[in-house]
Amino acid sequence: MLAIGEELRAAREKKGLSLEQVADETNIARRYLGALETEDFSVFPGDPYIIGFIRNYAEYLGLEARDFVGAFKSMRIQEQPVPIERLIPARKKPSLLLLVGLPLALAALGGAGYFVFDAIRDRSAASEARAAEAEREAEAYELGAAPFERRVYPGDSLVVDFADRSYTVSVASITDRVALETPGGVFRFMLGEEGTIDLDRDNLSDLLVFVADFSSNQADKGALLRVVASGALAQALAAAAPPAAPLPVGTTTPPAGAAAAPTAAAPSAIAEAPPAGAKVTDIFTGNVTTYPFVLTGTFSNYAMFRYEVDRRDRDERYYRKGDTLTVNANNAIKVWTSNAGSARLTVQASGGKTAVLELGSPGEVAVKRIYWYRGEAGDWILAMSDVE
Repeated sequence: MLAIGEELRAAREKKGLSLEQVADETNIARRYLGALETEDFSVFPGDPYIIGFIRNYAEYLGLEARDFVGAFKSMRIQEQPVPIERLIPARKKPSLLLLVGLPLALAALGGAGYFVFDAIRDRSAASEARAAEAEREAEAYELGAAPFERRVYPGDSLVVDFADRSYTVSVASITDRVALETPGGVFRFMLGEEGTIDLDRDNLSDLLVFVADFSSNQADKGALLRVVASGALAQALAAAAPPAAPLPVGTTTPPAGAAAAPTAAAPSAIAEAPPAGAKVTDIFTGNVTTYPFVLTGTFSNYAMFRYEVDRRDRDERYYRKGDTLTVNANNAIKVWTSNAGSARLTVQASGGKTAVLELGSPGEVAVKRIYWYRGEAGDWILAMSDVE
């Protein structure tokens, strides 16, 4: 069987490339590239992500991606336990045809004819379903402060209002890549690829796009996209979002079903010194001032997750595989999770800055705080540290 990790690493080293270079040019995080080369597939949210990253990495290195994807699928099949009943040979039964004679044989032939007809009917129904899908009307969606996650088809579009102008992002085609047409040009994304789109051509990221699922050259099946506003656009959309419903007197948690109010106003300069002795991870450094930031999360497994925003807004719920959340904050967010490895958290800040946060391992209870503090040089630093 093809050694996936060894072949990828050997091809990269033969080209004289570092993992950092590959990460910059493929938009695949360095830790995921390293995990592919060591075949540590436990760090990925699921098999669709692994397949997408393997395909992208192999194509980038000039390798036959199909062979690597096939090797991974074969590996997964071999890892599946074989049911005990399949290991015990079945008893041979006497032929019914010999026992009951020609009449029953004719009946069996009639039954086979029925199944053939049934299969033809199923194929016809599938063809009609595809034809109906082809005739579907194109949909237009509007991007707001919340992440957009939906299966889209060629002709569908996403409308974004920004800086007194309306921008349209259209699904141009779905072939071996998903092509998105924008005023700034056409952007193409492979399966599992995460990239950015610059709408107003100011060389800053306005949209973060992740292609979660699609079948090559099967446009009728659509593509599952996740689109999140970033930078100045994220702040503008947060400011334009309607305020949350007022809370009952004496409560700090929004009513069930109510969305948390986005905090778009400029944050007050609250300097929180990092806890003594705690491990501090600086996320964004060298900032002249503080500004709102957005925390987005995608869950790959079950977890109890709670958060507190700016020491006032709190929420807690049980998240399942595939669930997402978006939290807007001015100064700080405190998070607690019962399964640290299940949450993939991303921080988005002004100027198109993004960073992926590591909370911990699967099954680990983690409590973290993400906050602004002033560095020794007088600049502002967004950091994350453990909470006792």
